[in-house]
Amino acid sequence: MRHLVYFSPVFYLITVICANNLVCSAEVGSVAYQVNQQIEWVQIPSGKFLMGSTAEEIESFYKEARLRSSTLDRHTFEAERPQRWVVLSNFEISKYEITNAQYRSFVEATYRPIPRGRKGESVWQDESMNQNHQPVVGITWYDAQAFAEWIGASLPSEAQWERVARGEYGFRYPWGNAPPTRTSANFARRHQSTVTVGTYPEGDTAEGVSDMAGNVWEWCLDAYDPHFYATSKEQNPVNQHDRNFLEDRVIRGGSWIYGRIFMRSALRFKFYPLSTANDVGFRVVRQVADER
Repeated sequence: MRHLVYFSPVFYLITVICANNLVCSAEVGSVAYQVNQQIEWVQIPSGKFLMGSTAEEIESFYKEARLRSSTLDRHTFEAERPQRWVVLSNFEISKYEITNAQYRSFVEATYRPIPRGRKGESVWQDESMNQNHQPVVGITWYDAQAFAEWIGASLPSEAQWERVARGEYGFRYPWGNAPPTRTSANFARRHQSTVTVGTYPEGDTAEGVSDMAGNVWEWCLDAYDPHFYATSKEQNPVNQHDRNFLEDRVIRGGSWIYGRIFMRSALRFKFYPLSTANDVGFRVVRQVADER
């Protein structure tokens, strides 16, 4: 699988797979193309995977949360039901979360607002958060999707994100079923900030994708619906509610602040799309045409 790129003096034309598996083209500027080329992409083959959790698993997860004094309610876990097979077309995902350096190129080219924290403060003035190879944080869902579209990509759907994090065999965590350790992820304030992307190779997925658990929560494309698993289609499901642009969006994966309860690959969480925080970032996907 390859992406097809055609050169013109100012713009690049990237042939991609768009909605309903139709081939279309995304025209991006030269700076955006350079950023796209800097991203290390990991290919995820088409096929089916088991998405969600069983009733027995949910009961176990909820009991563990209560033992750990988590504030998570049962309905948070119930949103992972029903467990079912989902079929996805092939796609590529960024190996790492989008970094400050990559996002800075976007801000400079488009005059997008710089990242800001929960209270509107500039994240990039904080030396513990502003290093080039740390994941960018302090961006809204709309900021993240705008970056993705700028480089001819998209935020991952919930189904794509969970497929990558759980692998073909439905692991509990990106690295397998063993609980998180100090060598597998950045979580529970083991560090007092984000860390350089790829710092924990022991936590990589079987296909080589890094930091799917811990470091930063990651925006997904979908609007949040606790009943979506029960109503969505089997092939390439995505919940794009256009009725309300303020509808909560899905975030996944936990962060450097949160404990192990939040790091399971099947856990669905939500965040207001115009909110920003110093532990919410993103990665991107592209579904590309097969080379003929």
